[in-house]
Amino acid sequence: MDYYITAQSRASLWEKHKNRLEEARKAWRERKFWYAFPEDPSQYDSALAQQGEADFKAQLSRPFDRLRQPGKKWVISDEVSPYTQEPLGISYPQADPQEAIELAQKALSIWRWVPWTERLGILMESVERFQRRFFEVAHATLHTTGQAWMMAFQASGPHAADRAVEALAVAYHELDHIPPHVRWEKPTPKEPILIEKHFIPQPEGISLHFGVSTFPVWNTLPGLYASLAVGSPVLLKPHPRAVYPIAIVVAILQELFEEHGLPSTIVQLVVDTLAEPVGKRLAEHPAVRIIDYTGGPEFGAYLESLPNKITFLEKAGVNPVLIESVNDITSVAKNIAFSASLYSGQMCTAPQNVYILRGGVKTAQGQLSYEEVVQALTKAIEELAGHPKAAPAILGALQNSTVAERVQRLSGHGQVRRSATAYKHPQYEQARTLTPLIVEAPSSREDFLRTEHFGPRLIFVPVADGEAALEAIYQLAREKGMLSCSIYTTDSSFKQRAIQKLAEAAVPISFNFHGQAFINQSVAFSDFHGTGGNPAGNASFTDSSFIVKRFRWVQVRDCLKG
Repeated sequence: MDYYITAQSRASLWEKHKNRLEEARKAWRERKFWYAFPEDPSQYDSALAQQGEADFKAQLSRPFDRLRQPGKKWVISDEVSPYTQEPLGISYPQADPQEAIELAQKALSIWRWVPWTERLGILMESVERFQRRFFEVAHATLHTTGQAWMMAFQASGPHAADRAVEALAVAYHELDHIPPHVRWEKPTPKEPILIEKHFIPQPEGISLHFGVSTFPVWNTLPGLYASLAVGSPVLLKPHPRAVYPIAIVVAILQELFEEHGLPSTIVQLVVDTLAEPVGKRLAEHPAVRIIDYTGGPEFGAYLESLPNKITFLEKAGVNPVLIESVNDITSVAKNIAFSASLYSGQMCTAPQNVYILRGGVKTAQGQLSYEEVVQALTKAIEELAGHPKAAPAILGALQNSTVAERVQRLSGHGQVRRSATAYKHPQYEQARTLTPLIVEAPSSREDFLRTEHFGPRLIFVPVADGEAALEAIYQLAREKGMLSCSIYTTDSSFKQRAIQKLAEAAVPISFNFHGQAFINQSVAFSDFHGTGGNPAGNASFTDSSFIVKRFRWVQVRDCLKG
């Protein structure tokens, strides 16, 4: 392929997408409502919906042959639908880890020197193409993660794509504010010193990205696009239980790279199985410099311990709710019930510990006792879990059986206020389902309260007063970390004390969420997902450090007059 032609085509992509990327950068700076892709499936061509479903069905029990990368053998993934509990039967080409790294090193020598404007143009084009695959990705997500349909479409489609564009917008911001070339002149008594200076952004090296089984696209795209934007090739190791959704994105990128005269191996899918993992072999290789990871704290701690690595990690946190005072307990209870039930609590932002004042809670209608608050919360969850339409649309299914086993074990750790029971899915009789368990645990059970119990559960914690609850949340954030914190209060002075105290522990706080505003949801271009300042994670989607840690500015000076 003629290099001049491909370079011209890459430059044209930058011109095509520059204005859109400028809009995204403006939205990121201003933090106002903006989106790159509509979240409502009905706003897309119905033909895309039909094609996406057909493509999904056609892919089952077949090799995923869209990837443009070598593989010594084909392996069937560990993907099993949480709805049918049947294997997807999809096989993927498996490369030797050493070979994949060698190909990434070759790709690095090319991709790092593609002008960043051309890189961003190609990557924006890939997201636009991804849009045409939203429906297939949604079906793939539903049948690998257990998310309900609307969440599967939004989280793995438009919301994930928005986060990708956000990462590109921040990369644009960071790469654009330093001029590539200046003529520097310093006056002196005799003649000026004249130096020509060039500033060249260079990536830190090869990036390794670990996928997660619950959000295989949403959690992956920010880091994937951030690394690619700064010139780093990416080895993407998906979770063995959720390969298909992100494989679609990788195939789109590889196709686009080839079209524009670049190695398809700028991004590679490195698959493994639960029985034969390859993650540590990749992570420990000296050529791998950057690691993105979402998952459990044990493996996250291992990755952080590796020498000479730059890590962007989202690990486990224990997310609290504090009910200090409210206007209307019914609306508060419904909001908390939704947040706790959404995707059966399998979200990193889902609430767990609910701190309730032992002496009761003030409301606009008068004082409510502790027991009345507990009853309101329990009733809200009962109503949601028992609703024939709401339950399947909100709860979805459990990603794997371990989640159910973990939640059921919690029954022995406190007073059970509501048992976890399965609900019958109207479409999938074999769906693995579980409605939220509610237990009451005394605040003295510090070990129990400071552990993330991933899944559909709420733990009620009676506390002496609001100040005691704040202190408990502060200590929890410092020692275990959290990705969300919800506080209900009508006391403005208490609110200010909470902000000051918890901000020092890098806690993101949501006050008085009700109606259609839920703490689980993190909006691109406005919300930072995580702070990176507490043990729940060391990175944030998407602040400047999420980009600038991935590359360096290299200065070249040419003295013309001295």
